[in-house]
Formats: sequence, C-alpha cells, structure tokens
Amino acid sequence: MVPPRAHTGSNGDSNSGMLYATGRWPLFTYSRPEETRLRCIKLFLDRNQKLPHFVSPVETATQLRQCGKTVQDAVTDYLTMIRQHTMDQLSRRYGETFVQETPVEFVLTVPAVWSDAAKDATLKAAERANMGTKTSLKLISEPEAAAVYTLRTVQPNHLRVGDNFIVCDAGGGTVDLIAYKVLQLSPLRVEESAVGTGGLCGSAFLNYRFGDHVKERIGEEKYNHMRERKAKTWNMGLKYFEEWVKRNFNEDEHQEINAPFPGLADDEAAGLDSGFLLMTAEQVKSIFDPIVQEVVDLVEGQVRSIRSKGDNVGGIILVGGFGQNNYLYRKMKKHFNESPPPPYTERPTHEAALTDTSAIEVLHPLHSWTAVVRGAVLRGLEGSMVVSRRSRWHYGTSYATVFREGEHELADRYWSPLWER
Repeated sequence: MVPPRAHTGSNGDSNSGMLYATGRWPLFTYSRPEETRLRCIKLFLDRNQKLPHFVSPVETATQLRQCGKTVQDAVTDYLTMIRQHTMDQLSRRYGETFVQETPVEFVLTVPAVWSDAAKDATLKAAERANMGTKTSLKLISEPEAAAVYTLRTVQPNHLRVGDNFIVCDAGGGTVDLIAYKVLQLSPLRVEESAVGTGGLCGSAFLNYRFGDHVKERIGEEKYNHMRERKAKTWNMGLKYFEEWVKRNFNEDEHQEINAPFPGLADDEAAGLDSGFLLMTAEQVKSIFDPIVQEVVDLVEGQVRSIRSKGDNVGGIILVGGFGQNNYLYRKMKKHFNESPPPPYTERPTHEAALTDTSAIEVLHPLHSWTAVVRGAVLRGLEGSMVVSRRSRWHYGTSYATVFREGEHELADRYWSPLWER
C-alpha cells in the first residue's frame, strides 16, 4: 500500500511549537497490476453507506479472511503506514531532533456523510495506529477542511458578509458538499447554511465506466483475456485515460481520442488500429455524462436548499482531484453560471435583469486539488472558523402516554392494542 502525500504545518519554534500532519486516505489502495486489492475499504466503516456496484462485500470478506484481518485491522494497517510515511517526511524536512522535541498532532478528514459510528471507528483505527488518543485526535469533514482553505483563498475579492458559498469537494470516490454563510470577514467567521450532503460519484467511477466501454467495444472474451493475461496492456490504456483524458478532455477541441492498447490485434469493427482504440468525443462524453450529472444534481440540491430560505448563493467552489476535471468544470459553469434571458415585460426595463439571482459563479481556487489537506492543517494551526453547524442527527427515545383531551393534540391520538386503551 502506498501512502498519500502528507502536508504539514508548524506554528512555532522547536521549544513551544506544534507540528500538524494530515493525510487524506483514499478509497482505493494500490498494488501491482497482477495482485488483488482491497477496494473502497473505508466505506465498510460506515454501514449506512451504499456500496458501489463493483464492490462485493463477499469478495472483500474473503480477502480479509485470507489475510486474517478485519475491516478495522485493514484500516489500522493503512493509517499506520500513513503515520510512518508522515514521520519520515517530517524528519527529512525538519530533522530528527526537531521532530522528537516537538509535539505532533494528527488531523483526520472524513466524508461529510460519515455517521457518528463511522467517525468513532475511524478514531479507534487511528488510535491503534499510534496517531494519538481519541481525545487528542481531531476530526474534520472533507468539505469543511476544503472550505477553511478555499474561503481564505478567495478572500477578500469575492467574500461579503451574508454571502452563501457552496464547497464541492469532488474526489476519487466520494463527492462531498457543504454550504457556509459569511458572518464576518476579519477574522473570517462562517456558519453552516445547509446540512452537508454527498454521494458516491467521484472520478474513480469514470475508470469503471471506461472499462465497461472498452469491454463493449472489443467484446467480453477479448476484454477478460486482456485483463487476466495482458495486465500491462490494460494498465497502459487505463493510465492514458486517467492521466490525460480525465484531466484534459474538451468536447470542443478533442473530436477523437486514441487510447493505447499495445498488443491487441487490429479490429476495424471495434475501432482498434495499430494498438490504439479510437474513441469519438460522443463516446467519451457518454462515459463522463452520467457521473458529471450526479455531481451537478448534488450541487443543485444545495442551491435549492439555500434559496428555499430566501438566501442567495454567492458562488460554488470546486475543489478536489475530480474537481480539476476540465469537463466537470465546464458543465458546472454552463449549468450554474449561464442565466436565462430576463422575462418579457410590456415596458422596457432592466429591473428583471438586475434582480435575477439564477447565475452563480463557479470558482477554481489555487491548489484546489490539495485543498482538503491544506485546510486540515489550517484547522490544526488556527482552530475552527465555523461558529455553528446544522444538526445531522436527532437522538431520543420513544414514549407513549394515555391520551387526555385538552392536553394532547387530537391528531396524535391512536389505539394501543397492547394497552387496549
């Protein structure tokens, strides 16, 4: 397993300072092409999450049983590697003596839709990975961490008191959203203006749609043979799709794409020629559009939630690895930033155009790909800028009592077959 890059920050000298380290652990752990891997393992920490169609609980359970591990063990092992990698990087940057004498604190980021049980399981795994105790570890939702960094990035050019901003953190596996209203600018203070939402529609799902597309084009038998016997051929095509198509595809500029699949025989009907699979712009769009539309629908839901309270949305901040996708950005901009023409009026007036609030600017801040980990470090250094949050859950216990006219609502009255009253 390869740990992700760690981001660090320091807020003092070696005597009184504190080092903060954060790593955003992904849904997927990578290994050699021919080896099996645990996929979406962190989703198993939250039983409320619906698993993607390509992840089999039975297969995952079999893999874990072969290793003699539980889900908690696998997550702990991964976080242990992250901790080891982080400490190695800190020692290289600051020196072993400085790191040994300076307290180190870990800030963990979790999806916005994470349940309390999943947060607790994450903390337990981090504690077992020697990242600290449950009381010393800090948790922050991924979109909130992104907001901490990005709202400071766009300040003061785009921020005004009373503005609402939606942060869309589009990553590899999950897309998380959260909305904030600006309360004051100096120091920056915000409050949640809508409950955070999210979904399983990250860029990793494009890979699986790409795989389905290739299988449909060349045939299931040839596709399975390539995946099983020619792993390097498949990985070269997938790498090209990941590193170029997913990041740079533009339907106006790229009328066709040639994905390399060296070793596959020419097949004119399938579009295979000289080891390349020809894909038209429409075919690439058919891979992107369902996933992109899911992201747009999630953001639209947040917009409607804010506007239902009579507030306006000042902007949508797009961050994360998938957030760098050019096609997603253009679709978001087209959907939210192109307002329809003003309604017809009998007398010429610009009032309708001036009062129209349908257009929302889509912002792409600097270093938005690493906004989550940068925000997590700022959260550790400076504390939270969020003064209030929307409640995700309500806890209580059921209670029944005898109906008394005048004391209880008539609509709440019901017959109890247990009490016969």
